[in-house]
Amino acid sequence: MTKSLYSLVTIILTCTLYGFGQLEISSNGRYLVDRDQAPFFWLGDTGWGLFQVPNRKEIRRYLKSRAKQGFTVVHASACHLNPFIKPDLQNSDGDMAFINVNLLKPLITKGNNPKNELEYDYWDHIEFVIREARKHKIYINFLPLFNMAEDDGYNLIDLNNAESYGKFLGERFKNHPNLIWCMGGDVLADNDLRKSIWNQLAAGILEGLDAQGKDEVLMTFHVRGGHSSSEYFQNTPWLDFHMLQTWDKYTSIYDRVTEDYLKSPTKPILHGEGAYEDGPEYPTKPITPHIIRKQFYWASFAGGMHTYGNSNVWSFGSNKDYISKPWKDALKSEGAKNLSIARKIMESVQWYALSPCLDIFKEGQGSAKDLNVAMCSKGHERLVVYCAAACSIKLDLTKNSKGGYKSAYWINPINGKHLRIKNRNLTSTQHFSVPSNWEDGILLVE
Repeated sequence: MTKSLYSLVTIILTCTLYGFGQLEISSNGRYLVDRDQAPFFWLGDTGWGLFQVPNRKEIRRYLKSRAKQGFTVVHASACHLNPFIKPDLQNSDGDMAFINVNLLKPLITKGNNPKNELEYDYWDHIEFVIREARKHKIYINFLPLFNMAEDDGYNLIDLNNAESYGKFLGERFKNHPNLIWCMGGDVLADNDLRKSIWNQLAAGILEGLDAQGKDEVLMTFHVRGGHSSSEYFQNTPWLDFHMLQTWDKYTSIYDRVTEDYLKSPTKPILHGEGAYEDGPEYPTKPITPHIIRKQFYWASFAGGMHTYGNSNVWSFGSNKDYISKPWKDALKSEGAKNLSIARKIMESVQWYALSPCLDIFKEGQGSAKDLNVAMCSKGHERLVVYCAAACSIKLDLTKNSKGGYKSAYWINPINGKHLRIKNRNLTSTQHFSVPSNWEDGILLVE
């Protein structure tokens, strides 16, 4: 069997066995779809240290837990050289990623038997993680390197090694359809030299993947807090969807996603990092489950995708300064549970058929931490409103192309339960109030 035929058979068997394959961009450019063109719901989790810190048993536990909760994507970096994931460029087995910290010299051994430490190397371990994720139908938003703020993130990758390193990664992991390739790593690309580095890394990956047409590959860029990939790569061919980070400025999420939503050419937008649940490092702490819900709904109702983070989980215990409880216990956090419910709610209202529509607010839209937002279907036949706090709103219900609505419900974002609103005229301007004792609420009118 030829190498190319073997690769093709491997991909076919992989997709058949696990029921999914490479994602694509939707025809309208607003979201991702699977190989059958069905809308893909991105519910991400930041597991940045997944390849380096936990052992094989712990990796299985983490992925099984997140899959059960409904997460579909995990952000993880192939290797870290930053203050938060230790030891540098080394995994839980003590295997090093490179010889002499040189991206041109990945440390590779013959064989891949995990019971034989002379065979099982750093890159075999990464492949194990990718396969385990695939079993749980989880995609990896895969960063080649997370250098972060060390020397502004450019003390390891440069023009001399970026393309070669990218080619190595592309060739090594070309048969894994659950990889989404993410350049960057909490860095800026604010000059031509830095842009060139990421352009070369992307080119190397594509060469390694044998993806000249690039139709079967998704790529994005992970930028530093307060910025978006659109600032640097809006018209760059390899960048398929934008990724922005707000860090502690989570009240800016709706505006930042909207800013990218309005850009041309149209590309999907990922709110890739906000404030992490239980994070002690934020001036706006504590980061409660309520704030976790706000971030999700603000990003989603602006037309974007969203990735969650828990401060106790993402480093898997490596970053001692940001930990208040063991990461295995934090997997069951209230914020994660709330987002499991959020996915079910969004899928039940067919999120992909909705668009932002703030013009239905007559009163009570709110602002900042109490910003209320809305989405509607074409013709305004379905309205979905997220109220970020206990409040009253006044909505214009006269825009329905079919003349009026038949029902209205409040949905509790914490448990997903519906509360029917009775005896209302749903053909005119109406007031609605979030039920008592709720922190926030979702109004569905259809």
